[in-house]
Amino acid sequence: MQADSIPKTIAQASQQMQSGLLTSRILVKHYLEGIQKFNPTLKAFITVFEQQALGTAIQKDSERSNGQECGLLHGIPIAVKDNIDTVGVNTTVGSQLFCDRIPLSDSVIVQKLKAAGAVILGKTNLSEFAADLSGNNLFYGNTCNVWNHNHSSGGSSSGSASAIAAHLCLAGIGTDTGGSIRVPASWSGVVGLRPTHGLLSNEGIFPRAPSFDTVGFLTNCVEDIAILLDAALFPISTNLKQLYPLSNNINGLKLGIISNYTFRGIEPEVAKEIYNAISILKQLGAEIITINSPFLEEEFDEVTYSTIALYEFHQILQAEYATNPNIFGAKVQSDLSKGVKISHQSYKKAKQKWEECFLQRQKLFQQVDILLTPTTPMVAPLLNTDTKIYQLNRRFMLPFSFLGLPAISLPCGRNCQGLPIGLQLVGNSYTEALILRVAFAFQLASTFSEDSLL
Repeated sequence: MQADSIPKTIAQASQQMQSGLLTSRILVKHYLEGIQKFNPTLKAFITVFEQQALGTAIQKDSERSNGQECGLLHGIPIAVKDNIDTVGVNTTVGSQLFCDRIPLSDSVIVQKLKAAGAVILGKTNLSEFAADLSGNNLFYGNTCNVWNHNHSSGGSSSGSASAIAAHLCLAGIGTDTGGSIRVPASWSGVVGLRPTHGLLSNEGIFPRAPSFDTVGFLTNCVEDIAILLDAALFPISTNLKQLYPLSNNINGLKLGIISNYTFRGIEPEVAKEIYNAISILKQLGAEIITINSPFLEEEFDEVTYSTIALYEFHQILQAEYATNPNIFGAKVQSDLSKGVKISHQSYKKAKQKWEECFLQRQKLFQQVDILLTPTTPMVAPLLNTDTKIYQLNRRFMLPFSFLGLPAISLPCGRNCQGLPIGLQLVGNSYTEALILRVAFAFQLASTFSEDSLL
């Protein structure tokens, strides 16, 4: 099958399979060949399910031929981040500690997607224990940026983002604690959704910091995010019809820019594309409102976030760290060395302060429906960039992770080197449908190209 005839979205692939123009087996075989060709360079996958994926694809084609009612994910090849359990297959969490770890059952999210008919192609690379925004991994290789192999893909859901950007699958499952879906989505030029904290089950996902961990999705387009969200939230019997139907009508919606926050400290080319995005949204009928938010401008306490995250991370790995700290990479060792010093009393105080901050969620959305920011203040840095640079790119991530809010990153342009720039839309809790509506309207009006350079 010619590469230019391969569908670029779940919706397109589903329609072609329904009409008989395409089979799951042909599609899976195409992606497996692409993985074999490009993965040695990209390091997007840790484990590939070649025989298993082909067998499942043949089964899905047989079910369709026998007249079984099929949802939009039936026979669709997807990739799963390697901190998400898959029964009987290695789930390494990006660490040599777990190189032989084989789960006895699927995670809930994998169960849901399998029930909807998805075909799992393999497990994607990530920063060790999802602890880094760089996408670098000492043990399984550094995932490089599809658009420029010398630059970072973003992390920690690095492999999922690169696989989609390189058209090695139609969708990827990731996790986001402090930006681990949104950063790689932005730097790799794909769409990434972090849902409201607690909306989707994290059961069967190795934790980083349970207070903030969220499973989510990376795709080529907004429509595919909606399809995956349907499958994750509703039984397969209802997934035959999309329950997150997308509208491109945003007339009258109030979109907020935060004074002294949205455009503070960002690269000029990023600012230019965000201004262009705002202009497009205004032309579509949205009202752009500048608001003040002391919480975002000056009051957000990153120390409280870090106290909770590092304490919880150490609790998860304290036995292994006490026994053999050198088994971990430098970033994980650093995090665990900080976490071991945090007392339970300090953690309890931080949790209490965190809960008190939940009032900020309502304050942020008193005047607007959606908040608008860059996803990151800069484009993807070089792979060997100092860790401090990666820390700077958490500025538009952490406050919204801290408050458990849903957020989506979508492509809105490129810099002069051709590196992608991301736009972030943030909503109040459980407003995924509204976020997707604004994102879909922008996507339809945008000229951003999703074609890979590969």
